[in-house]
Amino acid sequence: MAVNLFDANFYRSVNPDLASFNDAQAFQHLVSAGLNEGRKFSLYVDLNTYRANNPDLGAAGLTTNQQLYDHLSAIGAAEGRTFSPVFNANVYRALNPDLQAAGLNNEQLFDHFRAFGINEGRQASDSFSVGYYLAANPDLAAAGFNHQQALQHYVFSGIAEGRIAAPGVAVTPVTQAPPPPQNTGDPFPAPGTTLNTSSDLGVVNGSRNLTDFVGTDDPNDYYRFVLANNSEFGLTLGALTNSANVQLIKDYNQNGEIDDGDGDVLTSDYGYSSENANINQALAAGTYFIRVYTNGNTNYDLRLNVAPQPGNTPVDPGNTLSTALDIGSVSGERSFKEFVGTTDRNDIYRFSLSNNSDIKLTLSSLTQSAYIALIQDKNGNGRIDDGDGDVLKSDSGYSSENGYINQALAAGTYFIRVYPYSSYNDNDIANTNYDLKISAQARAGVINNNSNIDIIANIDPLTNSSTVNELPASADFGNVALNDANVSLTQQFTGNDAVELGNVASNQLPNTTQDLIGDALGIGSDFGSGFNSNLLDNANFNSTLSLL
Repeated sequence: MAVNLFDANFYRSVNPDLASFNDAQAFQHLVSAGLNEGRKFSLYVDLNTYRANNPDLGAAGLTTNQQLYDHLSAIGAAEGRTFSPVFNANVYRALNPDLQAAGLNNEQLFDHFRAFGINEGRQASDSFSVGYYLAANPDLAAAGFNHQQALQHYVFSGIAEGRIAAPGVAVTPVTQAPPPPQNTGDPFPAPGTTLNTSSDLGVVNGSRNLTDFVGTDDPNDYYRFVLANNSEFGLTLGALTNSANVQLIKDYNQNGEIDDGDGDVLTSDYGYSSENANINQALAAGTYFIRVYTNGNTNYDLRLNVAPQPGNTPVDPGNTLSTALDIGSVSGERSFKEFVGTTDRNDIYRFSLSNNSDIKLTLSSLTQSAYIALIQDKNGNGRIDDGDGDVLKSDSGYSSENGYINQALAAGTYFIRVYPYSSYNDNDIANTNYDLKISAQARAGVINNNSNIDIIANIDPLTNSSTVNELPASADFGNVALNDANVSLTQQFTGNDAVELGNVASNQLPNTTQDLIGDALGIGSDFGSGFNSNLLDNANFNSTLSLL
């Protein structure tokens, strides 16, 4: 899943000519002009650092800021590559055992440091410790710099001035305050009024219960929480003395605001004194927010229940063919567990076959509807082109029924796409964890992946022999051409197995095909006996097929 690198507020603050831009306009400016102009777009990301520390990207032809930005967002951050003088995922994990114990992946560690770690004085780089920087540079402390301001000073001035920012690579970890106790009542600081001042619940796993109040003087309570794994998430807002709303929120652009246009509100519900509000859905690993609000006054209980469904992929599968997760050559059986939904709308896997094979795909363990597609990028353009027949086969799965694809494939490279159900206007997207099972069994014979499949039939009545090329057992028989050197007859086949005309029962061909061949050769429907006799004795020479 791509990480958001862009900070709209920062971009506007360091580019006064863009001060009037909204978030969408600011991001559009970045991708259309800002990256090429070398403008800074985040305190925590430096594309020059990324370029210098990852020479393999330049060797692969990724040299422009736009190319580096796209690679870092889609792949590099998840891989733990170095892209900042103030953040390194491996250092942050090593120096903060509580985050390591929580199992945060590289992208989640980056999100945590930006939103909380820097303000808590945590260290995330061998070259920069905000506590050490302030202590070693008393002019900054005297100016009243907080941690964010100190980091900004280091990025914009301190590096160029050669200021000391860390004692060296052997850094003493910052001592962390103990986590707040998990008890009832109000165990956390009073809930804030914006996302940026949300009460931090940390990593939630299992059950968590809270009680609080919203009303005239405190109309909004915000909570922030982290899911270390893909999970089945449940929320209940109860014990209400008045009506209240609850929202589940994802701050996609990390601007600390709820942007309806960005789809930040994933779902919501309304509760009453006589009826609780409930939210139940699958969620991908990541950072989320809960908002409880009312126009009246009410106490409430907020009950969370998280059942982890950890994925087993090394990184989240990409959203395009070019960023697909490469699972290599497939033989035997492979299984993957992942998530698709509002926050991750496509999982694409790339695989190869070294032999002609029968492939079986199973999409299971669904809580909501999802689709699976088997794809071949026939023109190699990195896109799924329906007009070129790139989608070889697809199926849908449900909570009550698995999705299946069975297909014979020639040796080569293919893709699997898993994606969620969505309504026609894209306002209703299903969230689900899933299991994907891939089974490959090598097979002999010629395989044609095209939708129109030719059967080449050679019949010699003088020698009493007949041959038909072998078709894949799961091929699409919607349109099959029966040919010899002089005739081509198109016939709709409904069977699911290749046919050998020399040894075939009458029920292996549909009626029209029986009529064409049986009448022409004078054997009726008794194919088994007919092909064991001399066909010249019985042939109907008024038939074009028998004459040919």
